[in-house]
Parts: sequence; structure tokens; C-alpha cells
Amino acid sequence: MSDFNGSTVLFLLFLLLIPLQGYSWAEEPASLSMDIPTGTLTLREAQRIALAASPGIEEALARIQASQAVLDQARSSLQPTANFYAGYRNQDSIVQPDWAPEVQVRDNLNVTNVGIQANWLIFDGFSRRARILAAQYTVEASQHILGETRRLLAEAVATAFYQAQLAVESMLIAQQNHLFNRALEKEADIRWQAGSIPEAEKLNFSVRALEAGTDFIKEEQVFKIVTTVLAELMALPEAKLPEEMYPLRNEEGVPARPLPSYAEEFSYALQNRPDLKASASSIAALEENKKAQKGTYSPKVFVNGGFDYTKMTDVGVIDQEEHDTFAGVTLSWDLYKGGERSAKIREVDKTIQATRQQQRQLLLTIQSSIRQSIATASATRTMSDRRKLSLALTGRIRDHVEKAYRAGAATLTRLNEAQTDLVRASGAEAASRINYLLALEQLDAVSGRILAGIE
Repeated sequence: MSDFNGSTVLFLLFLLLIPLQGYSWAEEPASLSMDIPTGTLTLREAQRIALAASPGIEEALARIQASQAVLDQARSSLQPTANFYAGYRNQDSIVQPDWAPEVQVRDNLNVTNVGIQANWLIFDGFSRRARILAAQYTVEASQHILGETRRLLAEAVATAFYQAQLAVESMLIAQQNHLFNRALEKEADIRWQAGSIPEAEKLNFSVRALEAGTDFIKEEQVFKIVTTVLAELMALPEAKLPEEMYPLRNEEGVPARPLPSYAEEFSYALQNRPDLKASASSIAALEENKKAQKGTYSPKVFVNGGFDYTKMTDVGVIDQEEHDTFAGVTLSWDLYKGGERSAKIREVDKTIQATRQQQRQLLLTIQSSIRQSIATASATRTMSDRRKLSLALTGRIRDHVEKAYRAGAATLTRLNEAQTDLVRASGAEAASRINYLLALEQLDAVSGRILAGIE
């Protein structure tokens, strides 16, 4: 029994010694540079640069030019066409007349044929006109898609820009927290050297200063990431944002402008959202394509004319030449094509139905987004006002507790609590202020006002 107790004691001592090794002194980390990134780039400047240089904008412009070329192709059908032809062949002919079956004439001759012919479509059941209108609506849709690309790009730039500003505010808070704890650490070291406080109280400030430095590093990482995204959106070389182009620090107060009503924003969106306009133009183009398909049931009438020259050599003992000039009207009418035309009309019909449902879903999305954006902006504005007041009060409390701690009237625990509250309040105030500005920008993006603000 005594052996069992002795073993148990040794085992417990071993367990107690294991965690103590984790508290051995580590090497002091290298000094941390806590410089706050500063620049002069404003949101509007960032958006203008992005809208001028983005490959996405260039792509949308190229698509407009492509659809314009399709329109030119459709319009070309209004003009007559002309073609030149020429040919040469060696012809081995065998002629056996029915009226003289015992007679067979065989000859080898050379045939040269040259000519020019013009054709002009003058009627095709109005299919040609419908195809031209469809191409025009497609050009309009492409132009509206360019506007939609610009709207989404401006919103993305705003999001990255404000995230960068928020990271800077968080870095500043971490820097101030670090300086505060380092200052108290120095004072605590003097008091510890004098034997008036325990070492643990001095080490408390060292730990908190290190944690503040870690927070700074985390926010610095966030800043580097979001500025890289911002540089990508702005199409800067190597997706790198130069230091002089860092976002201007957000020090502005909350805008005093009243929030718009839902009805006002939705009405504006109906008139100005590029994607809604693109959807309407696409439906109009499909309607014209349907008319063009229906026109294929009608006959086609062509005016044609031309000149033809044929020369045959080695025809017996003589050569033969033919000169023909002709002009006339041709009617062509496809009476039956195996159901192809009706199937194409059904295809366009169903595509129109699908596009109308997409448009309906888009309207619901816009309505929902406007309501959400107004609710978010209203809430963040209220929170910003309250957190601004809370920050002021928390700062005063921390100052009072700090004075009391220096005078020996407040405990270390109370000072830690007050400082932690101040750090949290500072972060919450900065976040609510910047999030409100971002909410306003997103509301403008949802309604389509964002582009008007840039231009």
C-alpha cells in the first residue's frame, strides 16, 4: 500500500511539472513597426480609375462593337448583292439522238464561262426588317450591360475601399492600445524594481502590449489583402497599390442626409438600373426574332439581272460563242420544311417566357435589396450615433480608472477591464461609422444612383 502511495505521489509531481515547462521564458520578439498606412486616394478617384482602366469595361465595349457589327450585317440585306463567276472545263460529249439510234456523235470540247449577276431581295414577309430591329435591340442590350458592368465595378471598389479604411482604423486602435500598455509597463517596471508591486502585475502590461501588437499584425494583413483586391479592381500594374495611392483615412462624420424612402428608390431603379434596361432590350430583340421566324412562311421575291458569256472551242471544226444579258423577277416559296419553322417559333416563344421570368426575379431581387439596404443604413446610422457617445463615455471612464490605478485606488483588474472596454468601443465606433458609409454606397448601387455620383 505504501508503494502505491509513493508511486502516486511521484506521478502527480510529474504531471505538475509538465505545464511548468510551457511557462519558461521565450525569446523577446523583434521590435514591431506599427506605422499606420496613409495615402490620399479618395473613393471617387478609385472608382473613376477603375471605370477607365478595368478589362471588364473593355470587354463590355468590345461586345457592343461586336453587336454593332451584327446590326451592320442585318442592314446589308437591304442592299442588292452582286457576284462574279468564271469557269473553264474540258467536256467529253456523247450525243445519241432518239430519232436516229444508230447514230452516235462523240466530241471533246473546251468550255469557258464568265459572267456577273446581281440579286435584290425586295420582299421576304418582313423577316428582314424584324432581323434588323432585333439586332438594334441587341446593341441596346449590350450598351446596358456595359452600364451594369460599371455599376457592379463601382460597388466592388467601394466595398474594398471601405474595408481598407476599416483595417486602418483597427490598426490605429491596436497601435494606441500597444502604446498605452507599453507606457504602463515602464511605470510598472519601476514600481516592481522598488518592490511596491509584484512581478505579475508588471508582466500583465507586457502580455497586453504583445497582444495589441498581434492585433496590429492581423489588421495589417487584412489591409494588404483588401488593397490588393482594390488594385486589381483598378487594373493597376501587378495588382499592387502604391503607398501614395493608399486610401485616405476615414475621419469624416456620419452624413446628415436623410435616408430616401423605398418608393423613391424603387422608382429610380425602374428607370435607371442598367440590368433592367438590358432585360427589356433582350425581350424586345426576342420578339423581333419571333416575327422574323414567322416571316419565313411568306414567299421571297427577288429582282435579278446579269451578263453571261460562254465560249466553246473544238466543237467539230468551228468555235461557238454565246453572249447573254438577262433581267427578271424570281419568286421563291418554301411550302414545307418538315416542321422546322414552327419548331424555331416555339423555341423563341419559350426563350421569351424564360427571359420574362428572369426579369420578374430581377425585380423581386431589386425590391428586396432596396428594403435591406435601407434597413441596414438606418440601423448602422443609429448604431453609429450611439457608439460614438459610448466611445466618449468609455474613454472618460478609462481615464478615471487609469488615474485611480496610478494613485493606488483602483486594481489592475479594473484597469484591464476599462482598457479592454475602450478598445472594443473604439473598434465598434469605427466599424459602425464606416459600415454606415458603405451601406449608403450599397443603397446607391442597388438603385443605380452610384454611377451618377461618380460622373
